[in-house]
Amino acid sequence: MTRQRSRRRLLAAAVPLALAGCLIEADSDATDDTGQAVEEGTTPESGGTDDAPTTESVAGNEETAAQTDDTGAVANASDEENATPDPAGITVESTNISRIIESIYLSQIVADVTVRNSGEHTYGTLNLRIDAYYEPPDDDRTYYPPRVDDRTAVGRTYAEDTFDSFDSGTRTFEDVVIRYDAEEANNSTDPDEFDLEIAVRSAEPR
Repeated sequence: MTRQRSRRRLLAAAVPLALAGCLIEADSDATDDTGQAVEEGTTPESGGTDDAPTTESVAGNEETAAQTDDTGAVANASDEENATPDPAGITVESTNISRIIESIYLSQIVADVTVRNSGEHTYGTLNLRIDAYYEPPDDDRTYYPPRVDDRTAVGRTYAEDTFDSFDSGTRTFEDVVIRYDAEEANNSTDPDEFDLEIAVRSAEPR
């Protein structure tokens, strides 16, 4: 009888130990499952954080755009300050080649240029560009054959004059000199074989 009681006591003691082992394993599995669930839930949130713009990046973009606008405004203001006034109303009235001076280096065309102000503005300074062209006559016998037989640009100069008040009427640029190579004009000294083209480069208001 004594031996049977001992075996029952041993069996009774072994059952709680086995149950305790099962509970420990279940808790361990639950912890693993919970940890895995947390990790899986964290991954999308991290991706969403990377894709969404941060406050710093938005502020930086706005600051860059503001700087670009300021730079464009400064550039436009600079262009307006450096812009040449439109010479409205200034036209060329006449040109007159008074003489041609021969030289072994560069010959000279001396001319008077008259301009008219038919506009509404009053000007104090005018700047002109004068281009000289040689137009050989049909019966040119300077060379056999002539070296130049077409209309040819031979020289250019610039002329500037200042007036007390140029509000109407005409003004004359006197003794404007255009230097040129005589060989490019068949050594001609005839003013009728030269032509002048005038362009108003700038007109500053008074």
